[in-house]
Amino acid sequence: MDTQDDAELDYLQSGPASTSGRSDAEQLKSALMNEKAAPEILQFETDLVNRIEATMDYQDEQIEMLKENDDQKLLVEIFMSELSRIRYLLRAYLRVRLQKCERHVMHILDNADIAARLSEREAQYARDFFVLFGSHMKAAAANHMPEAFSSLVRQAAAHPAKDMVPAPDLDRHVFARVLEDRGNVTVDEEGNVAEFNRGDLFVIRYRAVQQLVAEGAVELV
Repeated sequence: MDTQDDAELDYLQSGPASTSGRSDAEQLKSALMNEKAAPEILQFETDLVNRIEATMDYQDEQIEMLKENDDQKLLVEIFMSELSRIRYLLRAYLRVRLQKCERHVMHILDNADIAARLSEREAQYARDFFVLFGSHMKAAAANHMPEAFSSLVRQAAAHPAKDMVPAPDLDRHVFARVLEDRGNVTVDEEGNVAEFNRGDLFVIRYRAVQQLVAEGAVELV
């Protein structure tokens, strides 16, 4: 295998390094782990997903070119195996997010800041799902109840709060690994603090590290 082939293989396996020193593949794996562990839907990783999709398209082209050379069969198998791994991670990431859209669709669409975390395709999916879900629930139950109790978001029309909108439990405990030194961090409503140093691992309420996860200073495991 010549030097050019070695370089192409290294590029596929690790991806271009980011300013954090982590490859796109490593960042995607971390994004998937965060999304799985976080009770709420997180900000969609637009730039990362775009880069990975572009890289996969490029590598698909390279594989088709290499297939024309019988001497490159082993390299083609390695390329295809690595592409399959990246595709699996990407699909898993997108699937977890769509499951969250379905689980908390009313909560997401009712909050502009949270809805802004969705990609354009996710936002359209959430709106379409809400319409279908609402139509089904009205036909199955709400339309057969007294008008004062037919709302999909309130137990009774007289209630001011939308007390039937499922929301994520931000006080759920998670495993969190510190990626950046942050010194003393307030971890509860009583004002207790803990020192966050790179490499530390905590079992902690998600709410306490919510902002740090969004900033990339903490990852969930």
